[in-house]
Amino acid sequence: MLLITEADQYMGYALTSHLARHPDIRQQIRLTCKDKKVCMNFERKGMDVQVVDYYHPHQVSKAMRGVDHLILAVGYEDDRVAMAKYLCQTAVQSGVQSIILISHVGAVSQTHSALKHYGEIEELVMNTSCQWTILRPDWIHQHFHLWAPFIEKHRHLPLPMPGDAEMCPIDISDICKVVEHLVLEPHGQSWRTQLEENHVGQVYTLTGSQPVNPKLLVNMLSQATGYNKMEYKWARSMDLAFYLQDLQRDIWFDARLKQEFAQIYRDNLETYEYRSKVLSAPTATQIQTMLDYFDWVAQTSSSICVPHAPMITSLPCRPLRKFFQENANTFKPRV
Repeated sequence: MLLITEADQYMGYALTSHLARHPDIRQQIRLTCKDKKVCMNFERKGMDVQVVDYYHPHQVSKAMRGVDHLILAVGYEDDRVAMAKYLCQTAVQSGVQSIILISHVGAVSQTHSALKHYGEIEELVMNTSCQWTILRPDWIHQHFHLWAPFIEKHRHLPLPMPGDAEMCPIDISDICKVVEHLVLEPHGQSWRTQLEENHVGQVYTLTGSQPVNPKLLVNMLSQATGYNKMEYKWARSMDLAFYLQDLQRDIWFDARLKQEFAQIYRDNLETYEYRSKVLSAPTATQIQTMLDYFDWVAQTSSSICVPHAPMITSLPCRPLRKFFQENANTFKPRV
């Protein structure tokens, strides 16, 4: 049995959607969540969905029963470190064989509070008696979905980074493919009984294959949308935070979320539909994590391309240009 935590948040939802593309293993997948409406289709397709209070001993212990692999998909709650600590303790007590942690490339930062959460959770995982593998994704392509309403209205891309600062974003499906390789047998019909020895105790940095800066991002957007007057404008972190906080009150964004939920309920889980989803408005912790990431990259130039993802999967990473091409209609300025 495989357990994926926080399947009602984007990372857990994407991982579940990706692994569920293999019908033979759906009944061997268990999910935990707080909001079941995101996971109702997973339950209809044969997966075990459990609504839990992550601090309730019986509920968490029940969710861990018979689990071989725990995929700890860190969410965006204020208390995510404490939640992870309790999950790790229960995993050890329940005899879980291995933990795969979806961390963050900024976990090494010592000065950004939201990024330091990931470093603290990594330490918790490392100190368990389980086998473990830690994945540190860089910026995820799909985060740019949150910028679509702004670009539609104002025809420019605001980021709190210098125009020449580079980042190495990765597509969510490439992260999912790495996890798939770690836990599934080659033909996708059963789980590995345990992690391959060469992955145990390893920390992998997952990035795309191409470094990009904000000016190149705008160029990609212009080519994808056909709108040549697209601009990049440096933005203060405070202004970007206000924009992201107000998304939950944007009627167009709300309409998009409602349309997505209708699509999620009808998803046959055989494609990569999860790549086009926003799923929810960002929480305060998610916004701070993003702002910390931008500041960390701008201050340290620490986002560099690392070939760990293609090394594990033997597949090339999807380019960011492809993401903008596939989602061009959502970024096109209104006329």
